[in-house]
Amino acid sequence: MSTSAFEQQINVRRKTGIPRLLQIAGTRSGTLIVAGFLAAIAVIAQITPFVTVFLLVQELIANVGDVQAIDVGYVWRLGWFTLAGIAVFGILTYASGMLSHIAAFNILYEIRVALSGKLARLPLGYFGRNASGRVKKVLSEDVERIELFVAHHILDIIQAAVLPVASLIVLFVIDWRLALGAVIPIPLALLAQYSMMNENGLALYRQWQDRLADMNATIVEYVRGMPVVKIFNQTVRAFKRFAADVHAYRDLTLHWIKVSATPFGGYLALLSSSALFILPITIFLVRSVPEAGYGAFVSTVFLFLFVSMGIAVPLTKLMTLVPLLIQVSTGLTGIDDILEEEEIPEPESAASVSDGTIEFRKVSFAYEETEVLKEVSFTVPPGSVTALVGPSGGGKSTIANLIGRFWDVKSGQITIGGADVRELPVDTLNETVSTVFQDVFLFFDTIEENIRMGNTSASFEDVEEVAKAAQIHDFILTLPDGYRTLIGEGGTYLSGGEQQRLSIARALLKDAPIVVLDEATAYADPENEARIQEALSQVLRDKTVVIIAHRLYTITDVDQILVIDQGQIAERGTHEELLRESGLYKQMWDVHAAARNWNIGTEVQR
Repeated sequence: MSTSAFEQQINVRRKTGIPRLLQIAGTRSGTLIVAGFLAAIAVIAQITPFVTVFLLVQELIANVGDVQAIDVGYVWRLGWFTLAGIAVFGILTYASGMLSHIAAFNILYEIRVALSGKLARLPLGYFGRNASGRVKKVLSEDVERIELFVAHHILDIIQAAVLPVASLIVLFVIDWRLALGAVIPIPLALLAQYSMMNENGLALYRQWQDRLADMNATIVEYVRGMPVVKIFNQTVRAFKRFAADVHAYRDLTLHWIKVSATPFGGYLALLSSSALFILPITIFLVRSVPEAGYGAFVSTVFLFLFVSMGIAVPLTKLMTLVPLLIQVSTGLTGIDDILEEEEIPEPESAASVSDGTIEFRKVSFAYEETEVLKEVSFTVPPGSVTALVGPSGGGKSTIANLIGRFWDVKSGQITIGGADVRELPVDTLNETVSTVFQDVFLFFDTIEENIRMGNTSASFEDVEEVAKAAQIHDFILTLPDGYRTLIGEGGTYLSGGEQQRLSIARALLKDAPIVVLDEATAYADPENEARIQEALSQVLRDKTVVIIAHRLYTITDVDQILVIDQGQIAERGTHEELLRESGLYKQMWDVHAAARNWNIGTEVQR
């Protein structure tokens, strides 16, 4: 499975922060350049009414004593220029916004496709160590924030930069002396802003983000855990933790506000104080203005006051964009983390599977620094059933996951049908091995389509057949829409046992030669458990089966039992052989038998 052209492009010369945002936005550079150019022209057109009104006032003042001398044609032209400026501003603003949104949604689509493709190429073990909520956050929230940057923030930055520059050019053309008064507050305001956004300010912002995340996590945990909190009378204790996180967020927010109040207030005050600098220059210049030119000079001063105060608006908006840009660039970390994950390497030359034999040869494996398996070796003959038992944390699930190549081994070799699993194409391996997990995931779709995921080309009759084998057919018929009943929101919610039986039906429909069952009847009631066991024994008769078992009475007739303890095979053999050895399996069986025979009122043996 190859990477997309978009993914190849955004993986070139990896950057971080704002440059990384611009790098991703650059994948639609043509559209965004046009959008930015139109936005810049729109801002310039926005200044047109101020200039035309100024020129109109100048014309009226110049002919205040002689109305007949007013150039009516000139006045009309100014009016048309004003309307044209307003129209151009509206049309180009709309056009630039449309183009930026088109670019943004295309980028969002391509990022999600790239992420989906990447996730499909990652080892399945990646999803075991990464919570689905984290992956969902990246695919939805973090990607969605990029839309804000591309569709809105880029144009906002361009407009915030062009409007002050264009306004100052106009002011300098009209009167460079008054224009100097309008310029003076800007560098002073930027200096105040810099004092707020230095390293200390950014550190406070990161702390604030952490406190906000902690508070949100505690709120979710508090709400979700409310039944447990009430049952065990932990309301006060839980509330104390919730209150502590809220107070920590509040205290840091207040501290940040106090630290930022002076520089931020100075920034806003200086941007809005152009009149304080323009008026003294006006007083100095008015002495040299001839009496006949007072009216024109006053209109010029008013133009400067209006336009210079308007400069503060985009610069203030630019200031508010800073934390938003930091938030968006922070979200890129999650996206890049997925894109940089190591994929399952595809073999250069594809091997083939001869039969269903599974063999572990001195296999060692570690999750990062924690060693889980230590030189494990065993063979599962084709068409046989092997059970993995042992204490929790011993490595049973890891062995089962390595069969399907959820991870690659640290050392040693795993073969299926004589071929190293690392030399099998991913599609071939997935067709060969079918895994039924204890924790089942069902899609928001019909029951029929959830089962058919095991084989999309299967007929409805095939779906019914495997549903009967998994002891779920009769239950499906009791639902209002039968096999077309939706699962999840707006449809039917299934119990744990019903979900597990659906997943078994899905695996049976896949008809893979090797089946791995992770306590496939964990959620079934005793009656259905017996029926499922009977059905599985018939359907899986000619397949190679590896089953992780916690209920030892379900595996007494299997061909081989491997007792896994502390990452090694402690014992192996049939049920009768292991009982005769009086080892760990015998201890587990005795405890299991005592637990099955226990009932309320039974005297505890001491």
